[in-house]
Amino acid sequence: MLKRRLLIFLLLSGVLLGQELIDGIAAIVGDNIILLSEVDQLARLNASQLGINPTLDKEKYNTLRNMALKALIEDKILVEQAKIESIEVSDREVEDVLNQRIDYIIQQAGSQEKAEEFLGAPLSKIKRDYRPIIRNMLLVEKLKGQKFNDIKVTRQEVEKFYETYKDSLPEIPPVVDFSHIIIEIKPGESEIKKALNLLDSIKTLIQQGESFEELAKKFSEDPGTAPYGGDLGYIKRGDFIKSFEEVAFSLSPGEISDVIKTDLGFHLIKFVDRKGEKIRVKHILIRPKISDKNVEEALKKIKKIRNAILRGEIPFDSAAYKYSDDPDAKTNYGRIERMPKNQIKQKEFISVIDTLKPGEISQPFRTEMGFHIIKLNAIYDDKWSTLEQFAIQLKRNELYNEWIEKLKKNFYIEIKENP
Repeated sequence: MLKRRLLIFLLLSGVLLGQELIDGIAAIVGDNIILLSEVDQLARLNASQLGINPTLDKEKYNTLRNMALKALIEDKILVEQAKIESIEVSDREVEDVLNQRIDYIIQQAGSQEKAEEFLGAPLSKIKRDYRPIIRNMLLVEKLKGQKFNDIKVTRQEVEKFYETYKDSLPEIPPVVDFSHIIIEIKPGESEIKKALNLLDSIKTLIQQGESFEELAKKFSEDPGTAPYGGDLGYIKRGDFIKSFEEVAFSLSPGEISDVIKTDLGFHLIKFVDRKGEKIRVKHILIRPKISDKNVEEALKKIKKIRNAILRGEIPFDSAAYKYSDDPDAKTNYGRIERMPKNQIKQKEFISVIDTLKPGEISQPFRTEMGFHIIKLNAIYDDKWSTLEQFAIQLKRNELYNEWIEKLKKNFYIEIKENP
C-alpha cells in the first residue's frame, strides 16, 4: 500500500505542492509568491525518491530544501517568460495530460472511489485545482523545448566530454538486433475440462446457498481479488478484458454469470451494483493447470520449427509470422532491432544471446512465458552515439543555467526566509 501511495504521489508531483504543510512565504518572484509549504512538499518528495530521512539526515534534507526553493523560483520565472514569449498551450493539451494522470491514479488506487479517498477530494475538484498547474508545466516544457531541443555538439566536444568524464561514466552496453519465436505452453483439452468442471461445481454450491465471496477466497486464482471475495470494485468499459466486460455489463444486480473464458482463464462473475456508467462486480477465476504433456508438446513444436528453419524450408521471419505466439510477430516478424543489452528484461535472453554469433539460431530454451528460439542478427557498438547524447545533455544543461541566470536579472526576486 505504501508503494502504491508513493506512486500516486509521484504522479502528482508538482500538483500536490499546493497542499500546505507550513505557513509562511519563502520567496516572492514578480507578482508570484512561493510558500514555505511548497518548498517543504517538494523537498519531501525528493527525499522520498533519494531515501533520505528528513528527521535523521537534517543536513542533507536542508540541502534538498534549498534546492527545492531554487527550483520553484526558476519555475515561476519560466512560466512568466513563456507568457512574455507568447508560448501557447491549448485546452486540449492540458486536458489530455490531466486525464492521463488522473486515469493512472485511478488504476493504481483500484477505483475512482479509492483514489478520491486517498486524495481527499472528488476527482472533479482535483481536476479543477490542478488544471492551471498542468498548464504551467506544459508552458515551461514548450519554452525549454524551443530553446534547447535543437542543441548539437561537434566531434571535438564529444571527445572533450569523454576525456573529462570517462572515469565517472556508466558502462555503455552493446546494442543487439535479434529475432525470436515463442511457443506458449498451453493447457490441453483434459486440463481445460478439469477447470470447467471445477467452476461448474462452484456455481452449483453457490446455487445451493454457499457464499460467492467465501468460495472466491477459497478457490479463485486471482491473487489481487481472492482475499477480498473476488471484488474488482467499480469498473467502466475499457478497464478490463472485453469478453469479460461484455458479460459483466449484461448482468443484473445479484445475478451470477455462466462460466466465461478470457485470456486469463475461466470466470464466474457476480454483479453487485451500478453507479452511472460503472459497475461493481466480483469474480472467481480458475486457470487450467499445465501438465507435463503440455510442456512436451510445446517443446516438440518449437524444435520442429527450428529444424525447418535450419533446413531452409522457411525463413526465420516467416516462421515467426506464421507460428510465434507473440502477437507482435504479425507486424514485426519477431524482430527486435537495436536494443541495448542492459534493457532486455529476461535474463534467459541475455544468457542465450551471449552464446550466439550473428546469423546463428539458438537451441530452444524456456522462460515463464514459454519456449523460445532466438536468431542473433547483429551486434552494434553504440558508444559514440551514447557519448554524443551525454555531451548534448551536458551542453544543454550548461546553456540552460546561463540562460536562467540572465532571466533572473529581469525579474524581482525576494527571498523572505531560507527554508
